[in-house]
Amino acid sequence: MIGSRDKERDIGRIDLSGVRLTRANLVEADLTRVNLVEADMTRAIIARAILARAILARANLTRANLTGADLAKANLAGADLAQADLPGAA
Repeated sequence: MIGSRDKERDIGRIDLSGVRLTRANLVEADLTRVNLVEADMTRAIIARAILARAILARANLTRANLTGADLAKANLAGADLAQADLPGAA
């Protein structure tokens, strides 16, 4: 399961670049340091997820629910956040 991995055992950065996670339920998922470059996360529910140091460059987050998400040091360069819900995201 993507969001419940043991990140202490990760050897390198998890590469999910270009993955399609449209409407995925990633509530409280631990996506620390995951590479999500150009991922399609349209309408995904990513509330209270940990995206610290994740790479979301050019990701499609249109209408995604990022309420309370941890975006500390995440790379959002070129990400599409049109109509995304971001209350409490930091």
